Amino acid sequence: MVDNLIIAPEAQQDIEEAYDWYELRRPGLGEDFLGCVDAGINKICRIPELHPHNF
Repeated sequence: MVDNLIIAPEAQQDIEEAYDWYELRRPGLGEDFLGCVDAGINKICRIPELHPHNF
């Protein structure tokens, strides 16, 4: 399990822009999007070996 996940500033900006885009399409859709992002981040933290980074 990962104790600390760092989200790059560029990724954070992308998330914020996507949230705004979804909210403009339909109020509440941005919240649904954030829920999916959160679920993905939680999965990465629980089982990080499923999503290895190749730097």
